[in-house]
Amino acid sequence: MKRNKALIAIMALVLSLLMLTACGKSEFGMSENTGKRMVVTAQNADKDAFFMVGSLEVDEGEQIAITSNLTKGSVRVEIIGVPAEQSIDELPDLNGEPIITANLHSNDQQSGTVSAGTYMLKATCLEKATGTVLIEVQPAK
Repeated sequence: MKRNKALIAIMALVLSLLMLTACGKSEFGMSENTGKRMVVTAQNADKDAFFMVGSLEVDEGEQIAITSNLTKGSVRVEIIGVPAEQSIDELPDLNGEPIITANLHSNDQQSGTVSAGTYMLKATCLEKATGTVLIEVQPAK
């Protein structure tokens, strides 16, 4: 009988630890990337978590619109130009100067007109964050 109670207690402890691990899961990344639309997704994303991804394609007469749907925290989105003359032997400058920088909280929006070309996105958690950020290429207003 004592052995069964000990086994049940151990199983309960293991299940509790698994549930805590699942609840504390931290994710920060790209959930959609079509070239004209990117969605950054944060789920309890840790401060200073970041990633960089390309490529956002902007044509003449288009702009980049950024919309935050964060329920918690803050995310910085930086749009960085990729040189038109790019070689497969040479990586783009990952530390390039951003053309657009947006520090986003809940329901923030920002847009900017940029030259036609290809752009990379760098996203950084400024504060522990949960929610999404939408980056879209739209006709310029």
